[in-house]
Amino acid sequence: METAIKEAQTLIGSFGTYARLVVVGVWFPGFLLLCQASYIYFRMFGPSDKNPFSFVAEKLKEYDSNVVSTLIVVFTLSISIALGYIARDIAFATSDFWLRHKWPPARTLSTIINQISLVHGEDRVSEVTRNYPVFRLARNEISASTLGRDPESYVREYCKLWLKQKAPTLNTEGLEIEINMVMGLVFPIAFAAVVFLIVERGPLGMGLAILSLLAAVLMMYRITWARNIETEQAVVNFLFAHWEPGAVQPPGASDGVHR
Repeated sequence: METAIKEAQTLIGSFGTYARLVVVGVWFPGFLLLCQASYIYFRMFGPSDKNPFSFVAEKLKEYDSNVVSTLIVVFTLSISIALGYIARDIAFATSDFWLRHKWPPARTLSTIINQISLVHGEDRVSEVTRNYPVFRLARNEISASTLGRDPESYVREYCKLWLKQKAPTLNTEGLEIEINMVMGLVFPIAFAAVVFLIVERGPLGMGLAILSLLAAVLMMYRITWARNIETEQAVVNFLFAHWEPGAVQPPGASDGVHR
């Protein structure tokens, strides 16, 4: 019974985390994009003697029906979520491109491991990593060209899964959620440049558009940096869990260890 209660609590907690991620990282950015696109369409093709809010309110009064109102809400949510996922995928693809080309502040997996070794001691680090085949990626013993993703993603995911199972207090789920939330806002902020150019046709609009684009680039820079930090933190926590006596169960065959 106690095990069932714990599993139920874990499931509820996971659903809450996922729900927050969808609302903040997907639905809200998608809703912003929908509002931006609707405003641009209204300014270009809508009546010039009305503002968008009064126009929408007037149209809603024409369809004074609970069924129509429900359909409008469902349609808005559906389009917002779809746009949110598209915006987040574009942002992730851009970040992956950034990481793949090793532009600052990106660091390779071997660089991250070397810096961790410099701080904590190469012997202590290698004593743990040599028991886990996935860390061969950090020693360039596996060609990255044969993999579908960056090497650091495999190491990061393994460390996060290991921590989630063996040392949940050291998991890096919070940083992952933060990255996903901010990632979805990059495209809406960049797209705001188009809105500014339409609203303010002049130096002010141009200046706001440039600031919007610069803000999007800065956000992408920080996200790329945070993804490297997430990898570093996952590896450090993974090592720390092994260094602390009694912190976790000793690694065995189920951990993927080759002795």
